[in-house]
Parts: sequence; C-alpha cells; structure tokens
Amino acid sequence: MEYRTENRDDRLLVWISGVITFDDHEPFRRIVDEIAACTPELVELSLTTTKMIDSAGIGMLLLAKDKADKSGKALVLSGVTGHVAKVVELSKVDQLIKIV
Repeated sequence: MEYRTENRDDRLLVWISGVITFDDHEPFRRIVDEIAACTPELVELSLTTTKMIDSAGIGMLLLAKDKADKSGKALVLSGVTGHVAKVVELSKVDQLIKIV
C-alpha cells in the first residue's frame, strides 16, 4: 500500500493505491493519525487506484471511521470499484461508511 494526502479547503483527501492487507497496518496507522489531527471536518479516502483489500484492510477502514467519528469528522470512501467494491459490499462496509 502506498498513500498520499492533500489538505483541501473543505476536506482531507487521502489517495490509497496498491493493496491494503494486514502488512499495511503501520502505514495505515499514520493515515488514522492524520485523520485525527486534520482541520477539515470531511475526510475522503480515495480507493480509485486500490487494486485489492482483504479482511484486515476492511478492519483498517473501520478503524479510520471510528477515529473520524471520535474526532468529530465525517469519513467517506470514493473510487470504490472492481475487487474492492465486491469486498466492501460483501462485508457490508457500505452500510457503515458513506460511498461517494
């Protein structure tokens, strides 16, 4: 997994590329820390270039959602397609995190 962030006027935008698996828990922890520390009240995780996510990756998305909620921020997912969309649908994450 690779990621980059950009603070925009109205949101923190996080682009996540590659695969999100258990091996990525350390870099994902940095994303969660940025969510807690950011000024914008909206956080968008863009999964446009994410090729694969496993159950641990789904858990990390839920961790990010929890941190956003506790920090008074809204978290949304964008660019959810292909394999990622299938896993998100099967795990019912789309019922917990808004997809735009």
